[in-house]
Formats: sequence, C-alpha cells, structure tokens
Amino acid sequence: MESQDAVSAEGGAIIRVLAAVLERLIHTNAHLTQTQVTKFHALKPPQITILAYLERIFKYASCSSECFILALIYIDRLISKNNFVLTELNVHRVLITAVMLAAKFFDDAYYNNAYYAKVGGIVVTELNLLEVEFLFRIQFELHCPSELYSQYHTELIHHALGVAVPNTTAGNNIYVTMPNPTVVPRVTPVLPVDTGLPITPVNGHNVTLSHPLAVAMNNGGTSYSHHDEENNNVYVYGRSQA
Repeated sequence: MESQDAVSAEGGAIIRVLAAVLERLIHTNAHLTQTQVTKFHALKPPQITILAYLERIFKYASCSSECFILALIYIDRLISKNNFVLTELNVHRVLITAVMLAAKFFDDAYYNNAYYAKVGGIVVTELNLLEVEFLFRIQFELHCPSELYSQYHTELIHHALGVAVPNTTAGNNIYVTMPNPTVVPRVTPVLPVDTGLPITPVNGHNVTLSHPLAVAMNNGGTSYSHHDEENNNVYVYGRSQA
C-alpha cells in the first residue's frame, strides 16, 4: 500500500500538470468568438488561478488523486459531446463540478454538495444546478473503461515527470494536446473554508439528503438517483457492477 506522502506527492504532481493542460487549452481558445453562454459562465474571471484552485480542492476535498484524472476525462467528454469551449470564465465551475462528480462516482466516502460549494466558492443551489447540467451534457456517462483511465493517467504522470510519451489516441481532445509541464506561480487560495461548520464526509452506502436537486447514493454505492422535486422527475445514473 502506498504511503500517505507518496499519494500526496502523486496527487500534487497530477494537479500541477492538469492545471498546465487547462491553462494551455484556455489560451488556445482565447481567440475564439464566444457565442455560447452556459450555466458555467461567470460574469468575470475569478481572481484565483487554475493551479491554486486545484490545490485548494485537493487540500480541502480530501478526494483521491484518481478523481482528478476522472475529472479530466469528464471535461473531455463535456467538450467533445457539446462543442463546449473552455474559457477563463467557465473553467473554475467546470472543475469543481467535475471533481465532485468523480468523487461521488469513484470514492467510497465524499463530502456533500454544501461542502464542495464552500470549497469552490459558489452557493450550494448553484452547484446543484451545475451538477445536473454537467450530467445531462455528458449524457450521464460517468463510467470510464480501465484502458482509457490508464492512458490518461500515464500521460499525466509522464508529463509531470517531464518524460515524453507517444500519443496513442486519435481525435482533437485534451489528452492528445497535453503540454510539457509549466511553472505556474503558487497563489494562496482566497476562498477559505469555514472549518467551524459541522460538515463531515458521508459514506456512499448511507446517505440521507433532503434538499431539492440533491444527489444520493443507492444501496451498494453503485448508482445515484437525482430527484428534481420542482419537476417531479427522478434520474438514475452510476457505475457498472464489477
């Protein structure tokens, strides 16, 4: 079993190269004319950098490093399925939503939406809406084949170590355009978590959430059910049985 220090070091390396990937993609998209405004768009770019934002999530969310790789895969699906243009106006909301979904799907224990909203610097009602929006845009496709995960993981780790590896996938997606690591100045997060709040991790096998638009795990932790009380609809999604 890996030591806690080794896990933390790998997670830190992953978020640094992930930040570089997203920074490069945003820079590439900067010249595009923005015609599509989505629920993920802010009125102005947040003051916190992508790297600092990811470091903040990594520090406070206590999710596994695998969640950041899954989040990248989910963001890739968001882009490819919707012609979604990632910009400095929407990347932060996309990130916190993708990481939260990855934690709920992959980790055995995770925080509730209210806590992730505080980490992400947005209100919980907005995060609830972003969660549902993200799911519909990727067609509730949260499952990731092990081969695909291994490709993204290997590519991120090699870029973090500065080792070149050949691309093995086709298509114009994030994976095949990953840059070499870049140094991004570390910025102290400007959205401190109120640690005085009685917020604790919840176990995926026993979740009770009553808030409209809340997402809960069913028995066995293999699927989610989302109840939209306003429209009286129930949506079910989750990972496949092993």
